[in-house]
Amino acid sequence: MHTTHWSTNRVFACERADAWSSINTRYFGRLRVSSLDDEPLDASLDTYDVGALRMFSITAPAHHVARDNTCGELPTEEFYKLVLQVSGRGVVEQEHRRVELQPGEWILYDPRAPYTITNRERCALLVTQVPRALLSGLKLSGPLAGQAGHDNVAGLHGVFGTYLRALSEQLPSLPDGVGQAISESVMGLLGSTLVETFRRVGEPLPLPSVLKLRAQQYIQAHLCEPDLSIQGVADALRCSRRYLHKVFETDPVGLERQIWNARLERCHKALMNEVHVGRSAGQIAYAWGFKSTAHFCRLFKQHYGMTPGECQRLSFDSRRTAVLQ
Repeated sequence: MHTTHWSTNRVFACERADAWSSINTRYFGRLRVSSLDDEPLDASLDTYDVGALRMFSITAPAHHVARDNTCGELPTEEFYKLVLQVSGRGVVEQEHRRVELQPGEWILYDPRAPYTITNRERCALLVTQVPRALLSGLKLSGPLAGQAGHDNVAGLHGVFGTYLRALSEQLPSLPDGVGQAISESVMGLLGSTLVETFRRVGEPLPLPSVLKLRAQQYIQAHLCEPDLSIQGVADALRCSRRYLHKVFETDPVGLERQIWNARLERCHKALMNEVHVGRSAGQIAYAWGFKSTAHFCRLFKQHYGMTPGECQRLSFDSRRTAVLQ
C-alpha cells in the first residue's frame, strides 16, 4: 500500500523536536511537542490513504503533545481522531477527563477541543482520521475510550482494538486497491461499537449513519454472491427496503449502483493484476457476482471507457514495457 514516510533521523539531534513538531503540524495542526527523554527525539510517521480514512503509523520516544486554543486552526476540521496504543502506555486528557491507554486500547476524540497526550515511554501508535460525514450526527462530549470487561460492549471494544492492532502490523505489506474494503470494515466495526456504547448510557446514536455503515460492510462482505440485492441487505439489517434507500438518498449514486460499481472496481483490479493473467474477463466477472458477461462488459465500458479485454491488454503491455526498460 502506498505510503509517505517521515522521520527525524535526518536532522541534527538538537533540531529533532522542532522537526517532529513540524511533521505533526502538517497533518494534525499546530501542536506543542516536548521530549520526555534525555535521548534525541528519534521518531517516524508513515501515512496511508485507506479508502475514506487516512491512517498514520507513528513511533516515538517518550514525549508530550498539547493542543489548545492558542495553536490556531486545524488543517481540516472534518475529522475525528481515533488513536490505538500499539505499544507503550499513553494518557489522553480532554474535557476534564483523563484516559490511560494500555497496548491494544483505543480512544476516539474530537481534535477541535483542547487536549494533551502523554507517552512516558517509547511508543507505537496507529492514528486514524475519521471523516465526520461517516459519523454524521455523532456528538462527543469528551473522549470515548475502549472499555475493559466481559459484557457485550467491552467485547466489541476488544474486538475492534484487536482488529486495529492487526491492521497496524499489516498496513505496510497490503496491496494497493484494498483500501476501500478495509475502510468500510473499520467503519462497520466502529459503528457497531458506538451503537452499543451509546445504548448503554442511554444516548442514542443517530440510526441512519450507523445503518449506512453496516449496509456498506455487509455489501463488501457479500459482493461475490450473484443474488446480493437491496432487499437482501434490508432483510439482513432488519429494516425495510424503502428505509434503506432513504439512508443512501444523499449519496451521489443510489445503493444499487454502488453495488455494481463496487463489483466493477474489484473486476478492474483483477484484470490489471498479473496474478489473473490466465483468467478470462468472464471468469473474473462471475467471481464477483455478475450473472451475464454481456451485462458486465456493457457496465465496464460505461464506467472505464474501455472493454474488459482492452483493459487486460493495456495492463499486459504496461508490464512488458516495464520489463524491457
